[in-house]
Amino acid sequence: MPKPHPTSALVAGLLFALAGACASAAEGGKSLYLLGKRGPLAGLIPKPGWYVTNDLYDYSASSSELVPISGRVNQGVSAEALINLLQLTWITDLDLIGGRLALGALIPYGRVEIEATASALTPPGLPNALGKSDRVTDFGDPVLAASLGWKHRNGDLFRAWNLYSSLFIPAGSYEVGRISNIGANRWGLDVGSAFSMANFGTGREVSGVLGVTFNGENPDTGYRSGTDLHLELSARQHLPKGFAIGLAGYYYQQLTADSGSNLLGDFKGRVAALGPEISYQFQAAGRTMGLDLRWYHEFAAQNRVEGDAVFLTLSLPLQRDSAGAGAR
Repeated sequence: MPKPHPTSALVAGLLFALAGACASAAEGGKSLYLLGKRGPLAGLIPKPGWYVTNDLYDYSASSSELVPISGRVNQGVSAEALINLLQLTWITDLDLIGGRLALGALIPYGRVEIEATASALTPPGLPNALGKSDRVTDFGDPVLAASLGWKHRNGDLFRAWNLYSSLFIPAGSYEVGRISNIGANRWGLDVGSAFSMANFGTGREVSGVLGVTFNGENPDTGYRSGTDLHLELSARQHLPKGFAIGLAGYYYQQLTADSGSNLLGDFKGRVAALGPEISYQFQAAGRTMGLDLRWYHEFAAQNRVEGDAVFLTLSLPLQRDSAGAGAR
């Protein structure tokens, strides 16, 4: 049975929570944390060096419930997004309390289109509309992140875990009243932990990520999204010739209510998702690279849109592989 390679951790999105791509977080029916980005081998930080991960993210969803977006309360919302997320990660050789430090940055760019059958500006008294739709193609909010990871191997059993934090910077494209915003127009901080366990004898692996996102206030709307929790789980079976198949899922729950002037409800959001995954690991130009395709079908949504998310991820180290790198 083929052994899981540590570089395949990149396939699942290496180190940190990424910028939310659709609409504008809990204000907008979405979280700043991009659900589904982390999964297989999420707990592993690989050997020191520079790594590039590029995700193509496609999302299509809708909701018949009220959804607050950019100072408007909207009903009958449908959303489409196609976002490219380019991530650069530096795995340092620093040893901190027995763990390895990783630093990274991410820039999203893409298109978001949202349509609402009914849309009203808040506060009351401003113009309402029976329907509203718009689209934007631009840069989203950049993300800075740090992780500290540990690992241990005992025979065929390998375990890895890390603590991470991600800072969301409100520098992406945003306009008040525009319901299609790729930027969130507020600061955010996501903190959490990831764990992975692999059996080199059987080729099986399981991973989990648990994190909490703290949202700042949108200064242009006076809206503060509540604190939210996200859980991601995955299980894969490695196959011959570099392939792996498995299942991945996530659960999102808003822990505290939204707040702000003229709030029409607490808008606590919730959603779950489950879907298949296929990975392919290969050698090219003296490097171990990975391709990963994941599809998440959402269900049990409340106060947010519900639909399908697809990730296509290409991962590669900038440096060539070294002999005997192994599960360092």
